Amino acid sequence: MRPALPALPPTGLLPRVLFGLAAAAALAAFAWPVRIDPAPEPPAIRAEPPGEAALRRPLFDPGRREWTARGSRETVAEGDPPRPVLIVRGIRLDGAAASALIDDGSGDRTWLRTGEGRADWRVVAIAADHVTVDQRGRAFTAAFMGPPATLRPKPLDAGLRR
Repeated sequence: MRPALPALPPTGLLPRVLFGLAAAAALAAFAWPVRIDPAPEPPAIRAEPPGEAALRRPLFDPGRREWTARGSRETVAEGDPPRPVLIVRGIRLDGAAASALIDDGSGDRTWLRTGEGRADWRVVAIAADHVTVDQRGRAFTAAFMGPPATLRPKPLDAGLRR
């Protein structure tokens, strides 16, 4: 047989009245009609007359005003040469000989040494963690993100040696 739970003490009149008023206020707030005005209409856009000069030529037309920058427009429009998108797939250091496997998107997978390259870029320097390439006189560094690995051949067993 389970013991009986103790009964909660009875509350007084004041807490009951306050709870009833709060419930009535919540019910009235929920049921109270609310007037919702429609959203205001956006202001009308004034169109300039079609004969105005601003509408005859686009705003950013190069011929709109005189050239004020130093140099020619062709030099400014040409900009810097595109940076080569190179991914260093591997670096091989064998004593003084160093080579790097660089993916430039051409699909050619050959190890390149210092001075070799493709298109207009050439390998300038090869270090253990990065490769520096040169494109039209500008140097770019491509970091090798792979883990370094040391490759050493296993020694031959004494029975296999002649």
